[in-house]
Amino acid sequence: MNFKKISIILAALLLLLVVLKIKDKKQGDRSFKAYVVSIDTSKVDKMSITPKGASDKVELFKNEGLWMLKLNGKDVQANIDIIDELLSQVSSLKTKSVAATSKEKWSDYEVTDSTGTRISINSGKKQLADFMIGKFSYKQPQGQNPYQQQQNIQMTSYLRLINENEVYAVDGYLSMMFNRDANSFRENSVVVGKPDNWNKLIFNYPADSSFTLVKQNNKWMVNGILADSMAISSYFSKIRMLTNNNFDDETFIDANQQPEMSVRIEGDNFTPIMVDAYKNSMGEPVFTSSINKGNLMKAGNTKQALFVGQQQFIK
Repeated sequence: MNFKKISIILAALLLLLVVLKIKDKKQGDRSFKAYVVSIDTSKVDKMSITPKGASDKVELFKNEGLWMLKLNGKDVQANIDIIDELLSQVSSLKTKSVAATSKEKWSDYEVTDSTGTRISINSGKKQLADFMIGKFSYKQPQGQNPYQQQQNIQMTSYLRLINENEVYAVDGYLSMMFNRDANSFRENSVVVGKPDNWNKLIFNYPADSSFTLVKQNNKWMVNGILADSMAISSYFSKIRMLTNNNFDDETFIDANQQPEMSVRIEGDNFTPIMVDAYKNSMGEPVFTSSINKGNLMKAGNTKQALFVGQQQFIK
């Protein structure tokens, strides 16, 4: 009888141990994920961002290989470098620690609906990630010289997965990267290229002021006249990475509308770039670029840098 009782007690204790182990494992899996967010960025084709305190979302999506931004009722090209950087930051967010496990602590870490920045990432109709980014903190290591401390500052961001209570701590300053207005995601390029690959520039101007730059035997010619090499070099250095952040969202350019001026850049192993100039309702010049779909830009530095006369290239 004693043996039977001891056997029953041992069996009960063993069963309790198994139940506790399973419970601990489930809690551990829920609270101490190795990665809070882990996604394959190559499959991402849609991302929405609701900045802190904002009611409107920033909507980004892929269309025919280009990242586009929904803005003011139209689709404009988005900056691929910015999007790639954002996705790389959240592709594998490793858990440093669990900062909180209850809803009551959300406000402390600014991950409520009103204090956080919400990020939703999709592949087609499948949602890959949905989370709220909150505040950040930083810590300077002690016992090092000031220069080393600046180099080794540890930044921590706090985030919460939607529909979960836990608040996780991860590396980085995520709120700075995501908490921005829609305009900051726009593509601002007018011309991007390597002048060594260019061999022809066509300047279409009103009346008889049009001209053509052509490379012949490694020398640039202006309407058949030898161009000043220093002037060519100076011009190319100004336009090879030409950008414009002065956007015009009021003007509409009809598909059949002819530009008043244009510059076309052609080259070897190089997709031609066409920059067209129009006028808005105020009579001000506005520009479109073939490498920047949907964005219309005001004069800025585009007119002065790109639309020049042929006398600038003649000795």
